[in-house]
Amino acid sequence: MDISDAVTTEYVDVNPGTRLGKLRGLFDEDRGLDAIIVRGEGKFDGLVTRKELVSSHRNPDSKAQSVVRQPPKIERTEDVRETARLMVENGVKLLPVFEDGVFQGVVTATGLLEMVHDNLAALDVSDVYTSELLTVDPDDNLGEVINLIRTHRFTRVPVVDDGEAVGMISLFDLVDFTTRKNKQEQGGNSDATDSFGGGVSKSQGRTHGGWGERSGFEARLLDLPARDVMNSPVATITPDAGLDEALDAMLEKNYSSLVVVPEEFSEPAGIVTETDLLRALTWTEDETYDVQVFGVDLMDDLSREDVADRIEEIDGKYQKMDVLEANVVFHRHKEKLRGTPLLQATIRLFTDEGLFSGTGEGYGARASFDEAADILEENTLSDKERKSPRSQMKNEHERTAELLQWWSVGEAAEE
Repeated sequence: MDISDAVTTEYVDVNPGTRLGKLRGLFDEDRGLDAIIVRGEGKFDGLVTRKELVSSHRNPDSKAQSVVRQPPKIERTEDVRETARLMVENGVKLLPVFEDGVFQGVVTATGLLEMVHDNLAALDVSDVYTSELLTVDPDDNLGEVINLIRTHRFTRVPVVDDGEAVGMISLFDLVDFTTRKNKQEQGGNSDATDSFGGGVSKSQGRTHGGWGERSGFEARLLDLPARDVMNSPVATITPDAGLDEALDAMLEKNYSSLVVVPEEFSEPAGIVTETDLLRALTWTEDETYDVQVFGVDLMDDLSREDVADRIEEIDGKYQKMDVLEANVVFHRHKEKLRGTPLLQATIRLFTDEGLFSGTGEGYGARASFDEAADILEENTLSDKERKSPRSQMKNEHERTAELLQWWSVGEAAEE
């Protein structure tokens, strides 16, 4: 099945010279907007994703062309499975569609899933959801929430009170909350600078009136409880519901995730996301487990076959364990060595024995992946790296405060 029926010309676009503050405003106006197309002189220049914009520290006066990224380009005749794979592996929910080299429109994750809606009934939520649920308590402070999201590179975390899901906190909620508090701290100064799009003073984008002591402001934010930030109520679904029902629930609520709660219990059993539904489209009948690579564009010296072979090797050394799914995530740092960027690789194995992971760093994809694989193998064989919300939350207050400052102060030196 090709994607032709899912191609649309309905998208949000800007020119390369548009301020990032304006882009942030567009994302704020539409919480369902995942990416904005950048077009100059009638041609496709790339896109800017919500996640990249709100999770990075950028001057609101910088231009769209400074953060634009090049996603994979597809044609109308592209297969649904391949399109879903490209979205999952590249961490995007929108891909540009071309015909004879000319930009024709886009296909979105939601549009793709709606097109195959009836086929989704073949699988249940229990087939795809993440059961190793990381949660926070309503009274956990903001610092703990930020640590959890940053450490595990998640975009959202459920809030659970006495075994019941009472809310959800996303990365975007944290950024919005921080910028609102920052405006209040400034006392309504019209020259204030929020994270994106607020007024900017002439003194290098900074304002001084009403700020008070920055360190005290950050400390107060870090101590605020999760209940002050969370969205409530939370949308839930049962494990035995079909994926078509899950999609219907997401569309009805305009949510990209649902908390999975068995009918006989009130305690959450996991979470299912729109990305999980996309990933299900990539499965084939002969696959025993799925290896998904995020940041595949960073794999200059490493192939997908190398990744799969190494994970299969680790799986074979733990005879009691069955790997259900494997995720590999590459993250680029700013540092370089002779032109090769420093990368962080994280490998996660979802198994019938629990969730195992390993993280490594190195210059280039192969070096970082090899180190992560060695650590994963050691953790798997020693059976010491089972994930749990509390055991994995480390005390990284200084780094958390720094991240919070990035969100609350809307100025950064552009390199």
